[in-house]
Amino acid sequence: MPAIDILFLVGFLGIWIPQAFWAWLSYQAWKYSKTAAKELENLPVPERWPVLSVLIPAYNEGVVIEDTLHAIAQQDYPAHAYEVLLINDGSKDNTLEIAERMAGIYPCIKIVNVPKGMGGKGKSRTLNNGLPHAKGELIVVYDADSTPEPDCVRLLAQTLLADRKLVAVNGKVRTRNWRDSILTRFIAIEFIFFQWIFQGGRWQRFELSTLMGTNYVIWRDALETLGGFDEKSLVDDTEMSFRIFLGQKRIKWVPYAIGWQQDPPSLSVFIKQRSRWTQGNFYVTSKYLPIALRRPFPIGIEIFNNIMCYVMFVPALIWSHITLALGLLGIADITVPGPFTQLWALSFCLYVAQMWFTLSLEKAKAELYIYSVLSYVSYSQIFLFIVFKAAYEMIKNKIQGNTLQWYKTERSKEKK
Repeated sequence: MPAIDILFLVGFLGIWIPQAFWAWLSYQAWKYSKTAAKELENLPVPERWPVLSVLIPAYNEGVVIEDTLHAIAQQDYPAHAYEVLLINDGSKDNTLEIAERMAGIYPCIKIVNVPKGMGGKGKSRTLNNGLPHAKGELIVVYDADSTPEPDCVRLLAQTLLADRKLVAVNGKVRTRNWRDSILTRFIAIEFIFFQWIFQGGRWQRFELSTLMGTNYVIWRDALETLGGFDEKSLVDDTEMSFRIFLGQKRIKWVPYAIGWQQDPPSLSVFIKQRSRWTQGNFYVTSKYLPIALRRPFPIGIEIFNNIMCYVMFVPALIWSHITLALGLLGIADITVPGPFTQLWALSFCLYVAQMWFTLSLEKAKAELYIYSVLSYVSYSQIFLFIVFKAAYEMIKNKIQGNTLQWYKTERSKEKK
């Protein structure tokens, strides 16, 4: 068989196998949407509300921190058992000034200033510096751009308290500034798709989901037993999820505890952010792959998801582009018989159908349905560059003996 035919088949199967799996998860996500609605109706109210501490790591967050503190301070969790810790990691802008003013308005807000020499090492270090100052039995983590809905923290806590098998509960995260640019529209669609398919769908079938870095609650004793937040990882949420899985514990994702966040409106900031996330996923995959081979569930399933994405799906897209280019240039023709044109068309339709299905669960605006179609030939292709960039930077750092570098996502003023 000619090399071009082998390349074509590798690309074809590498795309269709993940898509078929994701289609099956879509069905599971639909089932979970029904299950979660019933759970919300019957969520028990605890006899005693544990003391709960919200941790907000902040470095130069003056653009967004006021709205964040307003939203988190006004949660409907019982006031006598609620505190908000703004962990200021040596901000050089007006973050501290705004936080001090907000603390004068809301008694629940407390400011923790990270001492010089102890900060500047990323989100995990900041959270570890703030944790000893928290009084709560429950710890909630929010990024500094988060604006959860008023009942969000309470619903996270109620869900966690209702099931002792759970160590943590993650709520749904939505893009607040989705109208700011074409890019934020694409990000909003991706976040909806990812959470319903990979969080909701997998929870329904496997009781498996992972932390997402913001809008989650975790038992403090479990967090301290785990050793706090991993300061070597660029994705503290994913890495901690694996440590929780090692202890045979569960993390649940729920769609009814809703938090909103700002996503990057510019391509340069977006690529930096996602390159960091991808490098972090590479780190976690390499760290836990040996364990996954010995313990297929649940760590093996999560590692399989990363491998399916980075080792199967992304290379398959590249092979597909190469064979298409060679065919269009007349350099090589594919001789494999079969209705492949129709199958490629079906693949596109399946992609769009999954996007539209998850958008329908969120009752999304009509324009997002249009952008979901366009994302197939635009937004989705950007990830090929991001994966290559992340792989190159990780290999370069490995050769040069450098540690992984934390990149803080730049904030921007949002359009009203």
